Amino acid sequence: MDAWIWGAVVLAIVLVIAGGIAWWLARGCALTIIGATGAILGGLVALISLVLLLDPDVGLRVSFIVTVVSGVWLLAWALAGGIRGQRLLRAEEQAAGAAAPVPVSVTAAHGH
Repeated sequence: MDAWIWGAVVLAIVLVIAGGIAWWLARGCALTIIGATGAILGGLVALISLVLLLDPDVGLRVSFIVTVVSGVWLLAWALAGGIRGQRLLRAEEQAAGAAAPVPVSVTAAHGH
């Protein structure tokens, strides 16, 4: 049973660290920050459930459920933030490409 508890503790700590890294890499993306916040809070709740619940079996079950839900939460929001970031980048590139004038050397080389 001790190995299971230590495994749950390690997974909860890894989830908190992953949320912190996602927050750090978010660069102001609200979607990714929402996912990171949920992961950090979920990891902390999982750790607290292991410490405060008197029955180790219930603590492990609660910790497992909270860890899985928080991990999926982080993944979903981080993917949503990444997809949004790609769309914004493409829109900026298209806007910059449409607004950029054609250099004179390119038109002169083609005989226009």
